Order: sequence, then C-alpha cells, then structure tokens
Amino acid sequence: MFGINPATVAILIPIVAVLGTFAVIIVAIVVEGREKEQKHRERLIAMEKGLPVPEEPVKKKPPRFLAIRAWGLVFFLIGVATFIGITAEAGIRHGVWGLMPLGLGAALLLAAYMERRDYQ
Repeated sequence: MFGINPATVAILIPIVAVLGTFAVIIVAIVVEGREKEQKHRERLIAMEKGLPVPEEPVKKKPPRFLAIRAWGLVFFLIGVATFIGITAEAGIRHGVWGLMPLGLGAALLLAAYMERRDYQ
C-alpha cells in the first residue's frame, strides 16, 4: 500500500517501541516534577500570607485483591484464548501450552478470593 519494505518495518518496530517507552518515562518525570513544584509554590504563598499551610491529602490505596483479581482475569483469559487458538490450529498436543497462563490466572483468582475473604 505504501511501498514500505517489510524488513524496514521489522527494524522500525523495536526502535519505535524503545523510543516510545523512554518518551513515556520522561513525560512522567516532568509531570511529577511540575506537580511537586506547584505544591511547593502553594505552600510558600500560604506562608507569605500567614495562612495555614495546606496539608497533603491522604491517598487511600485500593485493596490489594483488586489488582490480583485483575491480573488473574487477564492471565486466565489469555490462557483460554491461547488454548483454543493453538488447539484449533495445531491440535490438542500443542494446545496444552495454553494451560500454563490459564493455570496462573486461576491461581491468581484463587489468591484474590482468599485475600478478599481475609480483608472483610
């Protein structure tokens, strides 16, 4: 369609992925620095005007089992899709490789269930 050589595309994919990763990291660092600078300015202005210094809001972390459950669902569904896809294409002998992420997902879901039960 565009007349680009597939070998060129194959070389550009990892280069763009690495550059994109570095770009995301740099943007995150810059944004965090600006947020800290803004909080510092607010504190200085409050001190200059004789107002009480604003306190940092307390951030509540979500319960840990929510993250475990999310990763469990991801791995479980990847395992199901891998098992079905490989089994349909190459047969059950090769399709069992999809059971590894499926089992990992099931274990994470079980761990999330147990931690949720302990959390309540």
